[in-house]
Amino acid sequence: MRRFLAGLLILPALLPLTAAAPQTAAAADPVKIMPMGSSTTAGSIPGGYRTDLYWMLTSSGQPVDFVGSITDSTPANLPDRNHEGHGGWVIDQLTQVATERMQTYQPDTVLLHAGANDVLQNLNLATAPARLENLIRTLYAVRPDLAVYVSTVGPMADAAANARAASFNNQLPFVVAKLAAEGKKVRFVDSRTALAATDVMSDGIHLTHSGNSKLAAQWYAALQGSPIVRFEAETAVFAGKAHSAATPLASNNGKAGWIDDATSSATVTVNAPYAGNFRVLVRGGNGSGALSSHTLTVNGGTARVIEYPAYGWEAWTQQALDVSLKAGANTFKFSFRTGFAELDSIDLVTA
Repeated sequence: MRRFLAGLLILPALLPLTAAAPQTAAAADPVKIMPMGSSTTAGSIPGGYRTDLYWMLTSSGQPVDFVGSITDSTPANLPDRNHEGHGGWVIDQLTQVATERMQTYQPDTVLLHAGANDVLQNLNLATAPARLENLIRTLYAVRPDLAVYVSTVGPMADAAANARAASFNNQLPFVVAKLAAEGKKVRFVDSRTALAATDVMSDGIHLTHSGNSKLAAQWYAALQGSPIVRFEAETAVFAGKAHSAATPLASNNGKAGWIDDATSSATVTVNAPYAGNFRVLVRGGNGSGALSSHTLTVNGGTARVIEYPAYGWEAWTQQALDVSLKAGANTFKFSFRTGFAELDSIDLVTA
């Protein structure tokens, strides 16, 4: 059922994320998702936000098929590398190819991150929201039942460009509300608020590894229809050989590792807003060359096994599981089981 809040059409989650274990195609057909935009979609690092998003969705039980005219050759930890991200493109360039791309790839969902280059070029910004609306209408002209998620553009180091970005972002909810009032499946995603200045590369424009990971979390939260809160593993209480380390290839530039023997563990405090069932997504990396695993106990309860595929150190994947938490502080203790694996973060969403 649709609900209206302050004039905005609020839709339920448009993807059926109901399980915390992978399903086969026989159990659920893949949702065809087109990541669409400019360099943020293409990826300022190989895979960009798409790597984390792929693992978040598939480990949560939703088979997905990323579609688009571009197929990347890397990274290894992103099995599905198709997308419609074009570095440097402005809104009108995306509009020019939108009809053909919709006809060719027939997506169910579009993740639209467009407008950053219009902002950077100061390209007729007074009409940029109208051009974005035109792009979205072009998508719907081919795929009337399409679900479109419209993201804000990210922070920019240049003060003038950042001010223009803020002005553009402030108008996006009105564009989305107008289309939603017509019954279109469209949702506004305010990803900008999740990103810090430190999530931007030295070029002042593109996202770091941390920024891409946080952007993926915002897409997932929108698709799930739930807020998401991240807890960083480097804040853990460590035992044995385990400890934290700084790295530019992790969320918030830090990770937890060296959980290498039976005496080693990392205990992360996860705060829940109420007592109930939640989904957690554990972001881990494994460069040992073979499948590795931790045991996880929540509040001292029954141990559960989390396995990490071996794509390389800091080639992160997300593993989902559903847990029952108490209100307030909960202890997540990761202990050595087999092989070697590192931790980056834990994301908390509604199960």
